[in-house]
Amino acid sequence: MEKIQVIQPTKLLAPYIKQYWFLRIDDVKQGFQRSIPAGCVGIVFHKGNKIISSFHKGTQPQSYISGQISTYSDIEFSFLDMVIILFQPIGCRMFFPYPMEEFTNQNIGIDLLDNTCLVELEEKINETSDNYQIVRLIEEYLLNRLCKNIPCNANRIITTVQNINEGEGNISVLSQTACLGYKQFKRIFAEYVGLNPKDFIQITRFRKTFHILQSTPQISISKVAYDCGYYDKSHLIKEFKMFTGYTPKQLLEICDTYTENLSVFNSVFINDKKT
Repeated sequence: MEKIQVIQPTKLLAPYIKQYWFLRIDDVKQGFQRSIPAGCVGIVFHKGNKIISSFHKGTQPQSYISGQISTYSDIEFSFLDMVIILFQPIGCRMFFPYPMEEFTNQNIGIDLLDNTCLVELEEKINETSDNYQIVRLIEEYLLNRLCKNIPCNANRIITTVQNINEGEGNISVLSQTACLGYKQFKRIFAEYVGLNPKDFIQITRFRKTFHILQSTPQISISKVAYDCGYYDKSHLIKEFKMFTGYTPKQLLEICDTYTENLSVFNSVFINDKKT
């Protein structure tokens, strides 16, 4: 049985937190879930049994920071019970002092971070069954860690991400807008976002395209390819296979029905072996 709940952050945290996700899948002999690039870092607290990841090579930590991923990742489980903090693209860096590129394509256990308060938060979450109370615990922790003065570079990268979301894909233009040299811009961007600008632009375009195809399935793939800046339909299909393992047609066939409330969740977790 699968249960999903999405809870929005408070207004104060919304610039840094995208959503809180609660995913529970039980009563399965062998569950399967595929996650695809979200363009964001997450923190996962898992109350269920062990998780085996093909991409991350073996059993995963019980709770971990999930860095940006550059391709799809499959997990297997018998009982899944996850609480996920999904950050905005630069959000995680606003609460933790670590360069985000150190987490790229990795799941790093929170017990390795020398962060006693985060481990204590995990313990509180494990003892709490009400999802809204869990969100209150998480937000209390995050508000205590939020930078009182936003660093100048953070504001630069926030603006850069907004420009990318609006369609700007020229890295030279983005670096000039950020008032940074080209190499300096790429280094600072990776520190805050966890991906280099080129990869983030590519994932952002893919996610925009996927959203259009999910929300308007009757639209022509060739038209979407043109509108979203791909060279042609073949280029779009190639990127979809790289990020998801599926062609657009295959992906739409196995995706859950589009709903606005679960649109972000359903564009990250894919399950083609219904449990």
